[in-house]
Amino acid sequence: MYDIAVVGSRGFLGGAIVRALRGTPSTVSCITRETPIVSDGVPQSCVIGVDTIVWAAGGISPLVAFEDPDAVAAELAYFRNTLEVLAEQERPPRLILLSSGGAIYGAPPQPPFSERSVPRPPNAYGQYKLRQEDVARESHLEVTALRVSNAYGPGQQGVRGQGVLGVWMRSALAGDAIRIYGDAGVARDYVFVDDVADAVVRTTGALHAPDVLNIGSGVPTSLQQLLDTLTGVVSDEVEIRVERREGRGIDPDSTWLDVERAAAAIAWTAGTPLHVGIGRMWEWVKCL
Repeated sequence: MYDIAVVGSRGFLGGAIVRALRGTPSTVSCITRETPIVSDGVPQSCVIGVDTIVWAAGGISPLVAFEDPDAVAAELAYFRNTLEVLAEQERPPRLILLSSGGAIYGAPPQPPFSERSVPRPPNAYGQYKLRQEDVARESHLEVTALRVSNAYGPGQQGVRGQGVLGVWMRSALAGDAIRIYGDAGVARDYVFVDDVADAVVRTTGALHAPDVLNIGSGVPTSLQQLLDTLTGVVSDEVEIRVERREGRGIDPDSTWLDVERAAAAIAWTAGTPLHVGIGRMWEWVKCL
């Protein structure tokens, strides 16, 4: 019997979470798309009796959410059906849902956004992530939604247009121009993947974590600042060329998070400086 099951264990966030949990006394069940959680309405052995399920599956990207609403509806239906079966167990698991602090908040008010800010998703992806939180709460499981800001680090390949640093690094290595869409002054909150994994570990260890926690650096970084930091890390190895384009209409305005609740509730703060995290990610990307 396992203590914790991680759904999406081969993914960018899920893989980091599994590695972090294996440094604790907990036993971890790794669940991928090929591993059924529920079959014919029956929970499978990989989740029976687990205390906590960490849902880090990421089947919907911002681009997919924008272009394919049917895929979003199917993903939410799968999520709902799975949780309904899990909630019927004699001892239902606790659920930690990896949500998005970078996508579900929107103006007004102005950032930084706290957990008390009313979510106003500015695009289809944010609407999907907020609906996923609603589905989790409707299941009657004990739920903590971790609203993660823009996570980055080793494991983020930049495919499907998800993860600006992954996309930029792959372009730089290929000798292609880095594309910046819209206003380079738009700011985001970038948090290193291992810091996110640490937040998950701390949440699993908390007896009564809040139902929502923001997980981010708490620091706004503009696209131009991000580009400058990346350039400073890689300029000795590759030439950075930049191509500036019009906004795409799917990218949110400036968003960064108030992370004081996470500090108080689970004694967590992001500890990896941006230039250090970018350097570690660059070393990983070069080996792909």
